[in-house]
Amino acid sequence: MAVLLIGYDVEADGAPQVTRGFLEAVRPLHQEFEAPCTLFLLGRVVEQNTDSLLPFVEDPLFDLQQHTYSHKLLKTVCMEDDAGQITVYQGASVQEIDEDVGRAQSVLKELLGVNPIGICGPYGYYRGLSDRPDVLEVLHHHGIRFLRTYSRNEKDFQPTSFSVQPFWYAPQGFPDMLEIPVQGYQDLYLRNTLGWNRTDLYIQRILRHLDAVAERNLVWSYCQHDHSNRGDEEMSIVRALLARARELGIQIMSHREFYETQKAS
Repeated sequence: MAVLLIGYDVEADGAPQVTRGFLEAVRPLHQEFEAPCTLFLLGRVVEQNTDSLLPFVEDPLFDLQQHTYSHKLLKTVCMEDDAGQITVYQGASVQEIDEDVGRAQSVLKELLGVNPIGICGPYGYYRGLSDRPDVLEVLHHHGIRFLRTYSRNEKDFQPTSFSVQPFWYAPQGFPDMLEIPVQGYQDLYLRNTLGWNRTDLYIQRILRHLDAVAERNLVWSYCQHDHSNRGDEEMSIVRALLARARELGIQIMSHREFYETQKAS
């Protein structure tokens, strides 16, 4: 069965007008297609946009999960881009992760009445957290049961192969924790590569990916950001993705719904 999971990283810290513009566009679009999705919310952004987010709490199409409180990385990223340039983004300590994830849990519960069981790891990482059982232990302690952290290739860059499919962290000692990888490109990288004004090329690329997902019966966790709508404020990219997914008969689910189906299988 082919599955499309759309996850939005809502992280425009200090730019509430950007987040609110995104929220005003995303809700009617998903309601039009009756398409579930997941909002991975940065804790600080929840504080800055609580009133705008409250209508999403009771909307069954929207699954609200966390993206840490202040965007601290769950592990170090050593990124080698296509030009061979290496950039290192330092991961947080286990104590810092504990504090940041715990604070995000508290903020979402206190301001939105939501208890997240899912997290999107800032920046994303090669192999997710397969090599960090210490971090998995911290997340598990805070009630996290599904993760979207595997979103880079062996160079800590893009794209991630579609052969990387959801898997359980049983070998690390956490058989109830599911990794749901982001395949292909995160939207920011692909738009930078193609040009921010070439929305047409971007749509062509992701629709080819979607055709392959349907043909091979894959799961695709697609990543988009609240601050990536520059030049596409009407969200034509996601509209095209949803329309094609419906045409192809691909099942559209939220990340939590997918986790629950996998847990029950």
